[in-house]
Amino acid sequence: MEEHWTLLAESDDKKMAGGGELGEITPLLTRPQNRQPATKAYFIRTIIPFLLLQMSVGLCASLQATFYPIEAESKGATASQFGAVFGIIHLSLFIFGPLVGKYLSIWGVKAIFPAGFIIDGGTFILFGLLQWVEDTSTFLVFSYLIRFLEGVGAAACWTSNLSILMAKFPERKATVKAWCDAAFNFGLTVGPVLGALMYDAAGFFLPFCVTGSLILVSGIVVLMTTDFPVIDHGDGNLPVHRVLCNPRILVALATCSVGAYSIGTIEATLSPFLVTMDIDVKIIAVAFLIMSCSSVVATPLFGILCDHKFSPWMVSTCGSVLMFICFVFIGPCPYLDFIPKSFGLVCGSLVAQGFGQAAVLVASFGAAQLAAVQSGLPDGMEVGAVVSGLFTSFFALGNFCGPTISGVLYDAVGFQYNLLVLQGLVLIVCGLNIVMYLIPATEQQAPPEPVVVKHETDNCTQRKESDAYPELPADIIRTRPNQSRHVLMKNYSTSSSVYERSSLLF
Repeated sequence: MEEHWTLLAESDDKKMAGGGELGEITPLLTRPQNRQPATKAYFIRTIIPFLLLQMSVGLCASLQATFYPIEAESKGATASQFGAVFGIIHLSLFIFGPLVGKYLSIWGVKAIFPAGFIIDGGTFILFGLLQWVEDTSTFLVFSYLIRFLEGVGAAACWTSNLSILMAKFPERKATVKAWCDAAFNFGLTVGPVLGALMYDAAGFFLPFCVTGSLILVSGIVVLMTTDFPVIDHGDGNLPVHRVLCNPRILVALATCSVGAYSIGTIEATLSPFLVTMDIDVKIIAVAFLIMSCSSVVATPLFGILCDHKFSPWMVSTCGSVLMFICFVFIGPCPYLDFIPKSFGLVCGSLVAQGFGQAAVLVASFGAAQLAAVQSGLPDGMEVGAVVSGLFTSFFALGNFCGPTISGVLYDAVGFQYNLLVLQGLVLIVCGLNIVMYLIPATEQQAPPEPVVVKHETDNCTQRKESDAYPELPADIIRTRPNQSRHVLMKNYSTSSSVYERSSLLF
């Protein structure tokens, strides 16, 4: 919520209790009333450039899935050598997500946000230059390095996006997260198709050049069209472990990780499972498209429900139930082996998964933000950025562990028995969300910020004539007016560092 300090003054002719005229201004620091929620039209105009940027980031995340393995094999690399290139970006997000959240309120969004989209878009263009690297070892080293740096840029871009939009629309935090997720998922959905078309048309470099440039252009559009909010924030003294010590925030972050784990598992193991059912590759692509479209459609809906209708814990619980239904019937699981396998059953299960993962990811983000404020932490830029950074980190952790662990389990026990592991994880977070919903949080008040009220009376501030102006005669002292004294004014803004504060000197 935007807040500004207002300097008020009392007139000189008012008297203090106990006598004596006020010979100078008495400054008071007050806060204005909370501003009215932004209109729907203003919300749409503001969020569109950010959604374009989020879609571009989603394109870059999935673009190379269809053709990078082909290019890597042409350079002499094997699947075991280049396989982790797809997962290392999630490791980078896991490491740098909390760091970006912690330092966002120190360095300011006008430093973090441009750095994020420049690194993200620039590294993606650099990745396309690997077309002209022929040595296998060099190709692999730079693939891992550039992909890791891309994760750094994505962490800065994603966290600063959410922080800016939540600061501008504090009453629509879940809706903001939902629309950002929907734009990102749309980019993930169409990325492989566009990548394959551009790769067939002009080779390896073109897809990376086009999408990397799209990130840079959309980031510049955001800078040119967005009025960055003015927000009170701290100086980075909020430790991350203080946020992580809150059990309700931990439950929300664990729910996010399980949702991301389920997405990574399906992406890594569903395709080989469908191949065993003699299903064509093009039909397999349709199955993934069904899940992605379901998620894109459901995400804004659950964001609105979390902000205006239901508790995010309830929405997250319902999402967990939908995911559990998916993992029961998609195989189907071993204890329902009397149900025959069918592609229609798989598609129906993926619709449930799309809606379920959308509900879980949107609601867990809203629940984490709500739990931070209820625990007594200030509802400001610093806490929101830290929670956003932790959410990005835990999502990346789940997305990294899902394909890694499930790939091993798929080889060891098969797709259907791996579903039992997913069912167990979903049941655990579902139970925890029910507990959080049934046991209301004990709201604690954040420590009040000091309000400076400066009164000067004859008894406390009247200077003695002997040492007020020792070089002047006494008759001049009696006729000289008292000088106004001003308090130190601080104006905090996300657009500048805490080291760039304006002040009025004594």
